[in-house]
Amino acid sequence: MSETPIVPPAAPVNRFRWLGSNLMLGFLVTALSIFTAAANYATFDVGGTAAGHSAEGDRLLADANTDYIQTTQLMIVDYTMFDGYYINEGEDDFAAEYYQANFSDQLAASFERGDPFDDQYYDEMYADADALLEEAFTKLDLATYEGEREAGFQLAMLMAAVGLAFAGYGSLLNETNNLRKIFSLMALGMLAAGLVQFFAAYSA
Repeated sequence: MSETPIVPPAAPVNRFRWLGSNLMLGFLVTALSIFTAAANYATFDVGGTAAGHSAEGDRLLADANTDYIQTTQLMIVDYTMFDGYYINEGEDDFAAEYYQANFSDQLAASFERGDPFDDQYYDEMYADADALLEEAFTKLDLATYEGEREAGFQLAMLMAAVGLAFAGYGSLLNETNNLRKIFSLMALGMLAAGLVQFFAAYSA
């Protein structure tokens, strides 16, 4: 009677073997390297835009402050001229006319309206300074917005760099080492998370 040959059980199929393959790790190293460079460029580009808006906003803010100071000085002259007119009216017509002739256009207009130094007078006097201040805040708001986008790109770049480190370290391990799959999986996760962060910052 012949003995039945003993067949060894088939080795279990490792469905995740592809995670630790050289092809997968090579793809991850390449993709993450390109992604890191792209995120770095986006960070640099947006950072430059933010810096430009910030510098322009600071310049406009300084101009607005200067304009406010100059306008206040002109208003002090108006106060002085009006006081001179008011004191001399009915007493010295020549002096009163001299002071009235030196009213600013804005004061002359408010005087004609019958209410010197009314709200419209102040609005007109400070109109240029207010416009500069509003433009300055607009530029500074843009700088803040671009700065937030820059931070988003920096985070994406950090994720890509960490993923690249995982992929690079995994590629140095022996193919039989299960850590290759773990590092490959981590690198893949970082690539996915980084891409989500990158496009979130890009579309913001």
